[in-house]
Amino acid sequence: MIVPPFTGQDVVRAVPGLADEKGFVPVLDTYQSRAYADVYAVGVAAAVDVPWTSAIPVGVPKTGFPTETQAHVAAANIAAAVRGDSPTTHNEFGKIPAVCIMDAGNNGVLILADKMLPPRKFGVMVPGPQSHAAKIMFEKYFLWKARQGYVRLP
Repeated sequence: MIVPPFTGQDVVRAVPGLADEKGFVPVLDTYQSRAYADVYAVGVAAAVDVPWTSAIPVGVPKTGFPTETQAHVAAANIAAAVRGDSPTTHNEFGKIPAVCIMDAGNNGVLILADKMLPPRKFGVMVPGPQSHAAKIMFEKYFLWKARQGYVRLP
């Protein structure tokens, strides 16, 4: 498999001081930009500190669960800003639990860990066709709840 490097968007790189040299937005654990307090970045757009890179902010692939967690933190802090309050919700990327189902055709891997980045107390990878089936079931459930408007269901 060949995976091209992740690069940020030109529009983000055009804002002085907003993005790093790779085009990712360095963020605090509130997911606010380090340069502009009124700019938030989550998911692959956010540069997070990763221990094995000597705390150099990098863009790392982020699956749905950590991106959703980051978005919840950012949304709570945006709501606080609209009310005139300071950001109160924090969640460091490395401490978000790892919950991921990687699908690969008729096979896949279920990944569960107590946090995204090492050192971890718990982590397991379960390969097999059941991961592919779980991904299909999750997709069908997610689309059903979205179409029915059940956004508060897990």
